Amino acid sequence: MTRRSLLTGLSLGMGGLALASPLYARDARAQDAAPPLRVGFVYDGPRADFGVVQAHADAAHAVATLPGVRVEEIEATPTTLSAAAEELAGGRGCRVVFVTAPGDSLPLLLAQAEAHRDTAFLLCGGAFADVRLPDNVGVYDAYMDEGQHIAGIVAGYASRARKVGLVAAESSPRVLRCVNAFALGVRRADPTVAVRLALVGASPAPDAVAAAARALVADGADVLSGQLASVRPLCEVAEAAGVRCCGLHIDLSTLAPEGFLTGTQPDWTRICADTVQRIQSGRAWERVRLGGFGRGHVRSTAYGRGVGVEARAHADAARMQLANGNAAVFRGPILDNTGRVALAKGKALKSDDPALDRLVWLAEGVEVVR
Repeated sequence: MTRRSLLTGLSLGMGGLALASPLYARDARAQDAAPPLRVGFVYDGPRADFGVVQAHADAAHAVATLPGVRVEEIEATPTTLSAAAEELAGGRGCRVVFVTAPGDSLPLLLAQAEAHRDTAFLLCGGAFADVRLPDNVGVYDAYMDEGQHIAGIVAGYASRARKVGLVAAESSPRVLRCVNAFALGVRRADPTVAVRLALVGASPAPDAVAAAARALVADGADVLSGQLASVRPLCEVAEAAGVRCCGLHIDLSTLAPEGFLTGTQPDWTRICADTVQRIQSGRAWERVRLGGFGRGHVRSTAYGRGVGVEARAHADAARMQLANGNAAVFRGPILDNTGRVALAKGKALKSDDPALDRLVWLAEGVEVVR
């Protein structure tokens, strides 16, 4: 997602806030007697996926506890997202609909938004470059690369073999951003540690992820991490093999009680609950909501028992600097894995820099395994 184009396409005013609409206005004195505000969640897959969908389902459950709110949920597939959104907005009367992964369904979802102007559609992530969105559509995302950088620091300290294994989907800019952030963290903890990267393709089967993880362990990796919709198979392989691992999307520490180090989690609850409450009370709501540690959109999973004092101190300090805006994950000099300069000394790319959505290189120390 190119954020500069996104902001242009949205034609935002009022600092990124949509004006409060009479469609969402409520008389505060009548709220108790009014019917509940129906809020829909469209999931791109099963809720209990131990990954990206479950993170949103957890947010939905939190939203359901808000006064005067009723949550409706539909587990969809990439080809049925639009139909699910239509069911929630048109069939069930939802006035707020969250969609976890618009993907190729974006044009159809925007058509649904045009057809249901009294419903706010909130889309997570996706490719919105040069797309003009209706004024009842908002987008939100978390800078997961910030969290992956912190996980990389912890992994770098934990690897005694000086070899960390990483399983990722495809080599898209969005994936490479997180892969590189993790690798930079590893190398900032210990410049001698290598990162072995296994690419398993988009939407890999759990067996494929597990097989890639086992191959990395056989190759000598003693820490495993991933950039996938779910890293559950990876954590299970790590625990069975007696090596360390990092989680992603949700707290996966129970899958690897001995080897779990930390993880990266988005805080969709903060975003979803705040948006719903604003719409419910007729206040302005953010059309574009992007952020990392500084906005509370990302958090690190609590450290596992194997994380030492030095690793904790380094990771905590780096996280604080990112949260305060005093540092950037991508700060030069950075070489790519062919030895060429990817980012010159003195240069830095902040988390909202559009250049990060165009990454095509892998950082120094990353080797793709076939």
